[in-house]
Amino acid sequence: METMREVEIRVLREVIDAVEERLRAYEAGGGCVIAGRSAVYAAAVYAVIASARAEGHYGSGSLVRAPILDAILGDVEVDVWDAAVFAVLMEASLIG
Repeated sequence: METMREVEIRVLREVIDAVEERLRAYEAGGGCVIAGRSAVYAAAVYAVIASARAEGHYGSGSLVRAPILDAILGDVEVDVWDAAVFAVLMEASLIG
């Protein structure tokens, strides 16, 4: 059984992998990523932290309860607000 620490690290890895996949797909389509990858990853991780805190989740296990994870990880039941926040976060790093 995973500890809460291991679960949160796995979730953050999944977030970074999902963001990287979107950046690569964007570049493959001829787009240009104007922000450094580390800046994009940091913004995505911060969005997860802020999303968890906005819902009142703090401490161990709080990150896995962040509503924005649905938008980042491509869940079927995505909240419109979380999807919009993530889209703005990604668009700030790209030029078409």
